[in-house]
Amino acid sequence: MSNRYSLIACVAMVVLAMAGCGKGKEEAKDLPHFCKQDGSRLLIKQGKMRLEIMPKIGGRISSLQYAGHEILVPIVDLDKVTDWGTVLWSSPQTDWGWPPIDVLDNKPYRLSTEDDKVVLTSEIDGRTGYQFTKTYRPDGEDRIAIDYRITNRSNERKNVAPLEVTRLPSSGSLFFPSGEGEVSNGLFYPLDVQMIDELTWFDYDKKKIRTDHHKMMQDGKEGWMAYVDKGYLLVKEFNDSPAGTTAKGENEIEIFAHVDHVFIEMKQQASLVALEPGQYLDWTVIWHVKKLPDDLVQNPTPQALATYVRSLL
Repeated sequence: MSNRYSLIACVAMVVLAMAGCGKGKEEAKDLPHFCKQDGSRLLIKQGKMRLEIMPKIGGRISSLQYAGHEILVPIVDLDKVTDWGTVLWSSPQTDWGWPPIDVLDNKPYRLSTEDDKVVLTSEIDGRTGYQFTKTYRPDGEDRIAIDYRITNRSNERKNVAPLEVTRLPSSGSLFFPSGEGEVSNGLFYPLDVQMIDELTWFDYDKKKIRTDHHKMMQDGKEGWMAYVDKGYLLVKEFNDSPAGTTAKGENEIEIFAHVDHVFIEMKQQASLVALEPGQYLDWTVIWHVKKLPDDLVQNPTPQALATYVRSLL
């Protein structure tokens, strides 16, 4: 892994009144070559991968396609903002409870550009004092890098970590290299996962998701998590968080299954960081999207899939 994924706390030398302005919405037409605007949506294309972002709804990713095949859970109702899209949350979740903070989760973000990047910046949340920034940039064929920033705009010290949440269809398999410690489930029913060699493996089975939501939390290693369904693969690459460094009651890798079979959540987070007023942390997640080779489609063993994933990193 390269140090480009490093998680750092830095002093933000930005005047608070100008926070998040960038070039401003009026200059959105000056988007980088890999991005175009389609009404209220931004479309990013890298190789056969196409990403759709909605600046007016939390700057969230609303669609991810490979050669026209949709990988994320489709949007059924734009008003049900907890049912679709990829979002950034702050960890620990106990700091804000439920529902998610609308300013950061689903309210409009300001659109600007910086060099060859698309930058989306939230307003400042009055309750937590956090301001989120999401920067999208190309990182090679069929892959996109997302640079997340959490800035502490409050007047007090904050202990926080970034947490990325992606909603996927209720089908397919999720897997990652197992780290230290046991699997836990927090307040929800335990998720039925298997330990296969060095991997933690989850196959979605509708019959096993009943009565309540199900969840698993575990430390990972190697800095990746993958999802495979119908011959297509999504891999998230990030800096591995050492065991025991995430927020209390949380863990590096989490999988959540909705009781009504609406979606699966693919979640990963970084180590907890202490931010003084005006400081920020940076965290990068790289998304890789592929159609699996025919031999893997016909014989998708956990070991073979893990080998293929590692070849992409």
